[in-house]
Amino acid sequence: VPKCHNFKAGDPSRSGGGTGTMVGGSVIVSCSRHIFIQPNGVTDLQKGEKFVEVDPAVASVVRAQHPEQRQVHSYDVACKYGINFQKRTTMEFSGGPLIKPDEFPRDIQFLVPAWHILGHVDECLARYHFRYTPLVGRTAGEGVETIWSNLNGYQYSTREMGHGHRRDTLTDVMNHFNWTKIRKEAQRLLSNYFDALKEYKRKEEALKEIEEDLPSDYLAKLKRESEARGTEQFLSATIQAPTKTQILCAIREAEDAEAKITHLSSSHSEAMFISNAIDLADFQFQVRAKRAEVEPNPGGDGARRAFLLMEERLRNRVGEHFSTLLRVCPGLQEAELILGQPPTTQPLYLPSQFTPRDRSKYKLEKIAEKESQIQVAEAHDALRRLRDALGLKALLLQNQRTHVRGYEKASKAKTYILNAEKGIRRQVEAYKRAWEAINFLGVKVGPNEAAGDLQALLDTDVVPLGEFNEERRFSGDSQGIPWIWRVVSVNGADREAEQGVIGAVNSWNNEVVRLAWLHAQATRDRWWEETMLLKEELRRVGASFSYKEQEWSSVAAASDVDKKDETQLTRGVRAYAFRQAAVYNYLASEAQIRYEEATTPYKPRTFLQGLEGRTK
Repeated sequence: VPKCHNFKAGDPSRSGGGTGTMVGGSVIVSCSRHIFIQPNGVTDLQKGEKFVEVDPAVASVVRAQHPEQRQVHSYDVACKYGINFQKRTTMEFSGGPLIKPDEFPRDIQFLVPAWHILGHVDECLARYHFRYTPLVGRTAGEGVETIWSNLNGYQYSTREMGHGHRRDTLTDVMNHFNWTKIRKEAQRLLSNYFDALKEYKRKEEALKEIEEDLPSDYLAKLKRESEARGTEQFLSATIQAPTKTQILCAIREAEDAEAKITHLSSSHSEAMFISNAIDLADFQFQVRAKRAEVEPNPGGDGARRAFLLMEERLRNRVGEHFSTLLRVCPGLQEAELILGQPPTTQPLYLPSQFTPRDRSKYKLEKIAEKESQIQVAEAHDALRRLRDALGLKALLLQNQRTHVRGYEKASKAKTYILNAEKGIRRQVEAYKRAWEAINFLGVKVGPNEAAGDLQALLDTDVVPLGEFNEERRFSGDSQGIPWIWRVVSVNGADREAEQGVIGAVNSWNNEVVRLAWLHAQATRDRWWEETMLLKEELRRVGASFSYKEQEWSSVAAASDVDKKDETQLTRGVRAYAFRQAAVYNYLASEAQIRYEEATTPYKPRTFLQGLEGRTK
């Protein structure tokens, strides 16, 4: 059972509704594909949105369909609503069940609309998302919300009406809403069809690009797993990229194992030395940033004293660094190191700061290999921290826009945002230092390489993911999203399972690849389904209009009586029926022409030419 909670819909304890009114709102059941209000699909809410008041409207629409027909229903809280829907609607009571048990649909499914589902837990995202459900195309399920924009304006007049007057008024408004959509439905479907064709081709090419970069056996494995698994496969496994701490532990274990073999030990771990040096470089940046902040605005003796203590700690750490450097890298005693620089700009002389020739000269190759591993891990750590910092800033900005009122609270909110921006700049610099070291050490970048898909960080990449459409997270559309949010690598994807940190690296990379491919494939499939659905819907629209034409023609024929029995009423009925038949004849002709344009797109016919040929 999904763990979604805190929704007002369906929760009797959180009933809403207007004060002093007999009706607190309405429930409308509409077609998710075409947004037509369904017959008998509207009921009033007395107080709150309780399921017992929603059921009659939904059951009325369900009863109108054949029980063998597949039904897909969209509701904001479908994860809760659909659990006991059959039990509630087939239950016997004094007036009989809402749906007879033998008329209940054999295949009925409840999904959550594409926008509302972003407020649900991950389990709902996998089980109730339209994007992961076969045979629904690109249905969003949010169309019913557009109906309210047309109806909300009538609330000020209907609230003063009696029960019957209000119901008649809303019925007229809803019928008019449906009619305005019917008139333009064929053209809308045709336009959407050609848009869907273009989008399908684009998604097909995007999927091919991903598959071309994957080893054939690994791709075959992904397809087999996808066919065998359910919707839970769209959720990310709890695999994380290895952290710098994990890398250090692995290297430290290797150093201990080597010491046992060679019977040599050192009180100075090369891995810990490199890690401390990386942290020291970060501390240098912090002191430089603090100096730039304090000098223009001293802020009193307290702020100045705190900065001086910070600078003194940096000076001591730099001294400790160089005392350890010559013990860990004795070959550097022959190098001409420039010392005595200000502590904030003093070079730390890690192997990455030497040329390959100098690394060989000073015997730094072994420690350079360890630094390359640690710098790659540091780059991943910096990216992870950067994403967290960007997310924090986005949340603070959202909180400021939504909740912060008043000068004092606004000042505090601005301070929090400025601190978040400082954190972002700090992580950007940390990544850039690691990326520069990776380049100097000659670490290879790309699929199946040590550094994976790491790349240079540009200012345009440092953007909160929330600024992009959140739905892209579930559509597989990675175009336009900064690479820091979609780093993909297949390092070790086609190799045997490895243990330890390397295994964690490969598992994480493979999981990212799996999700990228899976979402791209689901997106491609939904767009293909959309083209098929739109073409069939366009055919059925024409058939429906033709049926309505025949229906009204039958009414006109039935009202045709002998002249002696003819009255003003029978003449009016016949005239109205002929007029309605002519209207639906026009709409059917238009829909047929649109359908022919969809089925023969390379032989376009103008609408007026086709219509003239059919109405002559």
